[in-house]
Amino acid sequence: MIKKLLSGIDWMRDTFSPYANHMIFIVIFSSALISVAVQGQQGEAQLSAILIENVNIFDGKKDAIKANRHVLLVNQQIEKISDKAIPYQGDVVRIDATGYTLMPGLIESHGHLSMVDTLNNLKHHYDWVDIGVRQAAMAKSWLLDGFTTVRDVGGPTMGLKRSIDAGIVQGPRIYPSGAFISQTSGHGDIRERSDRHPSIDRVQDEHLQRLGYYYIADGIPQVLAATRANLRNGATQIKIMAGGGNGSEFDPIDSLQFRPEEIRAIVNAAKDWDTYVAAHVFYPDQINRFIDAGGMSIEHAPAIDEATMKKVVTKGVFLSMQMNGLSKELKDSPFNPPYAKAGIVAIQKDASNFVALVKKYKPKMVFATDALGDRDTQTKQRRFELYERARVFGNFETLKSATSVAGELMRLTNRRNPYKLGKLGVVEEGAYADLLIVAGNPLADISLLGANKAWIKAEAPQPVETIKVIIKDGKVIKNALRNRNESQ
Repeated sequence: MIKKLLSGIDWMRDTFSPYANHMIFIVIFSSALISVAVQGQQGEAQLSAILIENVNIFDGKKDAIKANRHVLLVNQQIEKISDKAIPYQGDVVRIDATGYTLMPGLIESHGHLSMVDTLNNLKHHYDWVDIGVRQAAMAKSWLLDGFTTVRDVGGPTMGLKRSIDAGIVQGPRIYPSGAFISQTSGHGDIRERSDRHPSIDRVQDEHLQRLGYYYIADGIPQVLAATRANLRNGATQIKIMAGGGNGSEFDPIDSLQFRPEEIRAIVNAAKDWDTYVAAHVFYPDQINRFIDAGGMSIEHAPAIDEATMKKVVTKGVFLSMQMNGLSKELKDSPFNPPYAKAGIVAIQKDASNFVALVKKYKPKMVFATDALGDRDTQTKQRRFELYERARVFGNFETLKSATSVAGELMRLTNRRNPYKLGKLGVVEEGAYADLLIVAGNPLADISLLGANKAWIKAEAPQPVETIKVIIKDGKVIKNALRNRNESQ
């Protein structure tokens, strides 16, 4: 190899004599960097084994704890789980977790990592640099609360995902939807009255539309173009607005949005890429129109009725509902815009059967916060969501919704899944090494994961000290337990 390098240097000197010294320096310097990089990669490969010893396990699927197990992580995956000590030849990081609980990293299934402040600030006061820096800080805060995966259902987070995957910033795995797709005067059309229409007036006045937060699309050609644009940019699933909402000013909360043929066009375009569509919906007619068109993930759906819930279960559709949306705290929140309160009161009244229907029919319900706002605001909301969901459905159902059930939803992306190596949301051999070690049993005490009864009036968030270890992709993000490097 050295002879080839020297031969190449001689050829360069003869051919490009005026610039030869500069080019020789570049070649030698680049070769040195490549050599260091290769050595670094080899070194990381040798030190990529983690052995967790004497730990109790919640596997994400069963309401039970397996006591005193040993778990070997190699590279990105769980290689072996045993009730006996695991011998390992080579360098290994040992973590003695006696008395602690190992569990899957948590999964948020309805996140908005690009909604880094109030809508007013985003629209009028932030440029892309402000938003990008805050996204990175937001992502890290989710990871340090034990969330190793976030399905982002609206906003420009593809660049954040790429930066996290490349190791540039810390954060969870992201399943991005890209710009949410809305009809004119739909839940995603957040223009002011004075903003012109991008298709009718051929002008994009609105700041967030220019930044890729949303597309306004009407008719089959436009909804196909918006869907395909998101897929081109790296969306793993598509998110549409199929009903009215509280956070948008110009669409009634009970309005049906997108015609059936438009929704079918979006669903079929997503299927062509082997993935699925999620939809913002509240009421049965909205939900049924979406499911009948082939949609597979209903977002919110608090006013669902019994017949529709039966259809959801029969068709295997996932339900992503935030329980904070039914709480008194939401109604009294000072962060609500003036036009939102009436809609909140109406939807909470119409959602009186939601909890009973979920308990009766047991749909595939995933953990969701729909958290909006700055880093501390989102942290408070997700910790309250853990508490409120556990209060209503119990600790196990809450943890299962944030682990194995959510992991199943992530796999619905099929060939668009950016993380194909193993399962997420479970502790089993072959699964991704996205794991938490907790000081105690979270099935008995959900507060070990930061669950907090307070939300809007909660104190400034502090680190969750009972989450002792966070491992993502086989790499230790946080370790407050004694560990050491050893060779066996």
